[in-house]
Amino acid sequence: MKRLTIITLTLLFLLPSQLGARDSRFTRKGTGPMYWIAYEYCYDRNVPIMEQRWKANIDWVARELRDSGYDMISNDGWIEAAQTIDERGFITKYNSGWEHDFAWWNDYIFSKGMKAGVYYNPLWMTRTAYERNCPVSGTSVRARDIAGDRPFNGELHWVDVDKHGAEQWVKGYVRHFINLGFTFLRIDFLENYEGKYGTGRYAKALRWIMEEAGDEIFLSLVMPNCYNYAATELLYGDMIRIDDDCFEGDWNFVSARRRGQVKNHWPMYPNVFDGMVGFSDVAVKGQMIADGDFMRLNRLANTAERRFLFSLMVMGGSALAIADQFDTVTDDAMEIYRNAELIELNRRGFVAKPLSRNIHDVKSSTWVGRLPDGSFVVGLFNREDVAMDCGISFSETLGIESGAASVRDLWEHSELGVAEGGFSRRLAPHSCMVVKVTPCERPCPGFGCSRYR
Repeated sequence: MKRLTIITLTLLFLLPSQLGARDSRFTRKGTGPMYWIAYEYCYDRNVPIMEQRWKANIDWVARELRDSGYDMISNDGWIEAAQTIDERGFITKYNSGWEHDFAWWNDYIFSKGMKAGVYYNPLWMTRTAYERNCPVSGTSVRARDIAGDRPFNGELHWVDVDKHGAEQWVKGYVRHFINLGFTFLRIDFLENYEGKYGTGRYAKALRWIMEEAGDEIFLSLVMPNCYNYAATELLYGDMIRIDDDCFEGDWNFVSARRRGQVKNHWPMYPNVFDGMVGFSDVAVKGQMIADGDFMRLNRLANTAERRFLFSLMVMGGSALAIADQFDTVTDDAMEIYRNAELIELNRRGFVAKPLSRNIHDVKSSTWVGRLPDGSFVVGLFNREDVAMDCGISFSETLGIESGAASVRDLWEHSELGVAEGGFSRRLAPHSCMVVKVTPCERPCPGFGCSRYR
């Protein structure tokens, strides 16, 4: 039994081979960034965010969330109206109707002590760049020479990477964003490009983007097919989307949407819990950050559901991406977003694993990770619509030879005492518990002990 326990722990906590994975300072950290994104306003109204609302949210994050670690602001989608370009054909504004350009807004964000992220795909070419037939820097060709024959939509063309000059365009776009001061690049609709132009050209494009990005800008790959469990994306991305879009952000997104269904293309997993479980074997420090998409805590039913989603994002090593806004967030959600003990796990690059990668196995709802001091962080999740008994054995699962450990509740910030044998709780539907388990050096002497209490 002891030998089996040791083998289990080795598989659970040691890093896998990192061959075939992008090596960057971002993947080496192991966890995603903490930031605010403009998704909610855009999605709910199906329009680009207004400039005044953009400012109001920046000011709110700087005032209420920056000191908790949320140090980046990012725009998101609804980009077709970004038709203001420079002489190279690269966009200079999020929206042509905005008064201020990227440079102005990045200066404003920096003045608030934060970083800036940008949503765009370097494989896009705006309608305006195509119509003006802008020269491709460093080449003798022009924009129309590298445009593909299968456009993205009426406002955006795809670039065909097999055409001469395409490499300079793609790398030039990445450099453009770096020079503007962006530290995060969110690259969307990747399945669309791969579907229209093939995996070979898709991989070539990602390689060019990675080569130019280096350690200067974080690469977030969005809407990837993730064929062969993200074999291509692992090579070139820092963070990879592993589930369908947030959309309304309710319990359906968290755990219920087409639960248990798996596709061989985007989106492989329809809800974030299934996605985190399914990709937990490759979502490890030094290899890949699993992106669970955004949190809209205001759309969840109660505190338990809100804690559930936040805990899952932390345990899976995902980005902590807030989509709530200054006038939609609740006091309860703010308390959750600012939980210092869980945030500290993200800051330390902590990534846990479920006890099973089988999304149909109840063990997939128990997550375990180990800290450098030898203690464990355990996440007990109840995805079900009825109350469930959830627990963990100290010796069989964690390999704690004494069979005793002190337990701390990271949500309630309270010591639960010393437990012998293991720890368990009856959890309400759609709720969770995250505890720190610190092994005792010798068997429990009898004070304050309980077996699976």
